[in-house]
Amino acid sequence: MKKIIVINCILLFFGSLSFAQENLKEQKFKNPPSRFCPMPFWHINGVLTEKGITKQMTDAKVKAGFGGVAVLPRTTTRPVFLSEGYFKKYQYILKTAKDLKMNVILYDDINFPSGTANGQLYDKFPGDLRKELNKSEYMRTGPEMCQISVPDGELMASVAINLNTLERINLKPFINEEVLRWNVPDGEWKIMFFLCKTAVTDMEHMTVDYLDTASIRNFIHLTYDKYAKHFGFYFQNTIKQTFYDDVGFWHAERTWTNNFDKKFEEINGFDPDIYYPALWYNIGPETESARVAFYNTRAELLSEGYPMMVSKWTGKYGLKSTGHTPDNYGLQPVAMSGDVFKFYRHSDIPLADYIINYNRGRNGFKLISSTSDLYDRPVTGVEIYGAFNEEKTDSLMLYRALMEIEARGINFVIPHGMWYDTDTIAIPPLISPFNKSLAPALPAFSNFVGRTCYILQGGRKIVDIALLYPIASLEGGYYFDSQYKVSGRWAYPEADYQNISGILTDSIHRDFTFVHPDYLATDKYKIQNNLIHLENHVNFQDYKLIIIPGGKVIQVKALRKIKYFYDNGGKVIATTLLPSKSAEMGHDEEVRNIIYEMFGKEFATKPHIQTNKKGGKALFIQKLTTSTLAEIIDSFLPDRDVTFSENYDLTSKTGHFAFLHKVKKGRDIYFFANSENRPISTEVSLLGKLQLENWDPHSGEVSRIKDFSYFKKNGQIYTHCHLYLKPVKATFLISKKKNKL
Repeated sequence: MKKIIVINCILLFFGSLSFAQENLKEQKFKNPPSRFCPMPFWHINGVLTEKGITKQMTDAKVKAGFGGVAVLPRTTTRPVFLSEGYFKKYQYILKTAKDLKMNVILYDDINFPSGTANGQLYDKFPGDLRKELNKSEYMRTGPEMCQISVPDGELMASVAINLNTLERINLKPFINEEVLRWNVPDGEWKIMFFLCKTAVTDMEHMTVDYLDTASIRNFIHLTYDKYAKHFGFYFQNTIKQTFYDDVGFWHAERTWTNNFDKKFEEINGFDPDIYYPALWYNIGPETESARVAFYNTRAELLSEGYPMMVSKWTGKYGLKSTGHTPDNYGLQPVAMSGDVFKFYRHSDIPLADYIINYNRGRNGFKLISSTSDLYDRPVTGVEIYGAFNEEKTDSLMLYRALMEIEARGINFVIPHGMWYDTDTIAIPPLISPFNKSLAPALPAFSNFVGRTCYILQGGRKIVDIALLYPIASLEGGYYFDSQYKVSGRWAYPEADYQNISGILTDSIHRDFTFVHPDYLATDKYKIQNNLIHLENHVNFQDYKLIIIPGGKVIQVKALRKIKYFYDNGGKVIATTLLPSKSAEMGHDEEVRNIIYEMFGKEFATKPHIQTNKKGGKALFIQKLTTSTLAEIIDSFLPDRDVTFSENYDLTSKTGHFAFLHKVKKGRDIYFFANSENRPISTEVSLLGKLQLENWDPHSGEVSRIKDFSYFKKNGQIYTHCHLYLKPVKATFLISKKKNKL
């Protein structure tokens, strides 16, 4: 049996790699295979009957063109989720899907977030429920003898801090038989107990401890294993992937686990006890580095918890795992997702959660596709349209929102979605043939999705700008129970990295990839003369410029590498606030010295371009503006990959203009998306000598571009042609012959 599983996994890996890298075929573009078409959530929120299942799935296939469904059980699902009656109806869903040649995505729980097993986890494994870190504190003035009973919970640390000097004393040695007995020294002291306890939340959100693998294993036994027992026959044919939902810190942002300290010491090499107050308060010069150590540990535990355990299970059965953490594109990841790069490390298909309203999170979408870039994943998904304004979600909105996120690297689509009982839709809009206003548009839309995803999956992205993910500054500036207790929207004032993302993509049209500093410091990225090379089998990338966004804290190992890149002729731009603190304890002075060497000691009062003998350039932009950033990038990197004659900096709330460039099987693929309500008409110059075809994802037609020319600039050959896009339209320009890029 084990040998069969291993063979299945090997075949699945090479099969997915080959389809992502297959030669582009016009017939497949015209009539895309169903695996590239939308696979919406299907909320089975009612009494399931064979007649109802057959009707809705047939309509989804025939009338809407959907390639499959993600079956999402609800509290109102009948038969009840995980009952034998439920599995019988699920069996019929799978049989119907197989007959219709549709796929079914195995949604792993009921409602959301994942991890409740419809209350079975609470009933059978109450010790496996999610935990949070609580703090109890007492004021004492010394000298005096204090005696305090330790509050209930798993004691993580007990620390006293002098309110005037910030001196800290570890009080654990003074605790005996659950009582603290301590001679308080002179001064005003705050005595704190840090305790890990079961999270206080409503039953619907009483999830498994996402940070504890033993607890997650019990949850998997209650859910995943039952699907395997009942439906293993359908694995790898009808069921090819699983989906988990909102796994993160949304409902208890102080999420913790009993074994936290063990993992902390393993990662950081020292005991965390004395540093616990930094999670709430300023403890002096070590505040930021202590917070980085804590929040990075928590992010690692989350990554190696639920996503990794699910990935191991899916790998065992030859399936792919996908899903998302809450607010995975938010400005402040610490509060909700921890660290999106760490979170998606074990996910086969990183996935964005584009919900609530149009435009929400746009500047963070590149974070998710950048994780796919890092891990060489050919597919990046999106859950989209959930809770969009129902009145505004017309057929144009379907295209508008989607093409924008596709231009940011998304290439697999899960609309939100279908509802079995259309009279009790809990989260509009309804995207199914039962929606009379959208129904006529769905077949064409599904074909558009299929065609764009067919082209965009796999290959490698052509990009020459890296934007550093300022995770250390985000962690160092965050503390528990801040003014914005739950939201992931708050960060330190100089956190401009997502603003830079928007400027690069929507305003000045210079594509980029987010780069995580922890990985930048490793051999995953190599300095090759004046390039930073992302070492991947397929999606390798070469960056000529790195941007350090505003932030106080940076990993010193990553900064050393950026300095080495600069010394070898690389280009570096920093914005708003230069780092002055190290994420690692004891390296603040080294950080400041490297910054001075690259940007000059008078970077704040007399900003100027620093240069070196090998052609390296570095500049600090204290006041970030679109025009300033555009001007500096153009001077640092004058040979653009894609150049437009018109500057389409569209500031309208109804759309944007963006592009994406990939190479697949030696063919250059340019995706241009105009989501605005006005046309785009511009001359476009593409680096390289190309013979181009226009592949229209709206019609499926392929035509040769006849009016084009070549010219030379700075010793480089460019292909020049005219680009015209009607409102809310997208197109591909694809080369006929291989280019050397």
